[in-house]
Amino acid sequence: MTSLQKNIISLILPFALWALEINSQIVVSTTFPNKQEINEEENLMGLIYSKSSPSLAVEVSGRVVEIIADVGDEVKAGDILAKIDSEKYNLQFSQAKAEIARLSALLVNQELDLKRAEKLFKDNLVSEEMMDRTKADFNALKEQMNAADAQLRNTMRLIEETNIKAPIKSEVAIKHIDAGDYVQPGMVVYELVDTKNLKVDLSFPEYLSPKLKKGLEVRITSPTNPDEIVISKIRDIKPNIDSRNKSLTTIIDFENPGTWLPGASSRATVVFSKFENAIVVPQISVVRRSIGEVIYVVKGNTAKETPVKTGLRKEGYIQILEGITLNDEIVKDGAGFLTDSSIIEIVN
Repeated sequence: MTSLQKNIISLILPFALWALEINSQIVVSTTFPNKQEINEEENLMGLIYSKSSPSLAVEVSGRVVEIIADVGDEVKAGDILAKIDSEKYNLQFSQAKAEIARLSALLVNQELDLKRAEKLFKDNLVSEEMMDRTKADFNALKEQMNAADAQLRNTMRLIEETNIKAPIKSEVAIKHIDAGDYVQPGMVVYELVDTKNLKVDLSFPEYLSPKLKKGLEVRITSPTNPDEIVISKIRDIKPNIDSRNKSLTTIIDFENPGTWLPGASSRATVVFSKFENAIVVPQISVVRRSIGEVIYVVKGNTAKETPVKTGLRKEGYIQILEGITLNDEIVKDGAGFLTDSSIIEIVN
């Protein structure tokens, strides 16, 4: 090798080494961990039910003489929905009143007879047998009076039952009668729906049963008005797992926010636990290696492979339980191309 060649090599070699070093750098972006609230949640679909959907059956027979409430009408507790002809019950009421008046007159006379008998018996003017008979007649008449009074009160109840009334504040869902129809005791004439007090039954996979408990927060939305969000809690948990689909059912009560309808579908988010100040990093910063999940922490112009313990995942972020602090600068984009002590070029 000539001296000229040696001089050329000595000039080129530093530039070649510099270029080799530049080419070995991996371009990355970096960030810092931050704190935010992150929740352990489960999203489920369910159906909205009314807490109360009474079916009204009549307790008296008769012909329907007036329809007051129709399908879709809102009614309050005690409102009259329809009326049944009460004429025969009014006649029974009049008869019961007359019977009570008759028995009352007899009872007054019998009471006077008893008082006279007691006085005569005290003066030994009547026998004990006569005294006992007079007292028995008086007691028998009192029992007749009690029976007549019970009959009168029952007749008053029957007259009241000719007015078909709403037991709760609700809406009329189905009407089974029209004016002129003849009804008999036990016949269902109206079906009502409480649209204010609603509930949702949510079925969870059985593997989540250890996490379920009463009082867990639930956020509910419905397609009938997706802008409305209801926040409630789990009221009850059914004590058995459904053998057909291996699910556990919870019951959530809530008040209608305004426009929701029983029978509509719902989307519910159940919050199992909350971490208000969780340390989180972008999901792309966490890389799986043979030693487990790692994050690359920036040390000068190199990346240090750091094992971490992760927790919850939500919306592109991962909770970090152990391994790094808020002050550690970590690799974000490009982390998947790194190994321990890789030379990096930071471009943020």
